[in-house]
Amino acid sequence: MMKLASLGELYEAKEDIQDIRTRYPDVYAILNHVVSFTRQLQIKYGYMGALLMEEELDACRPEFIKGSILSVYQQEVNQLKNHEDFPVVQEFLNKHREVGDAKLFLLILGAKPELLRGSTIMK
Repeated sequence: MMKLASLGELYEAKEDIQDIRTRYPDVYAILNHVVSFTRQLQIKYGYMGALLMEEELDACRPEFIKGSILSVYQQEVNQLKNHEDFPVVQEFLNKHREVGDAKLFLLILGAKPELLRGSTIMK
C-alpha cells in the first residue's frame, strides 16, 4: 500500500525545490520545462521519474504515444540528465521518494502542499 505524504513532508519538499531554484537556477529551469512538457504530453509522472532515476521503464511506459513523440520527449529528459548539476535533482528525488513522483513534480509546477496532502489522483 502506498504511504500518503504528510503536510510536513510536502512543505519540506517545497522548501528543497525553492533551494534548488535559488542555488541552481539553470538546472531548475530545465527541470521545470521537462515537468511541464510531461504534463502537456499527458505522460505519467512515474515514467519521468523512472527515466530520471534510471529505473525499470516497462511498467510505466506510455502505451498510446507514438515512438517519434516519445523520442522527442526523451531528448528533453536527457538534456536535464546531462546537465552538470543534475545530481542535485537526483538527490532531491531520492530524499523525497516517499512523497511520490506525481506530488513532487506538481510542487515544481507550483501546486500548494495543502492541495496535495492525501491526494492520490495522479500517478
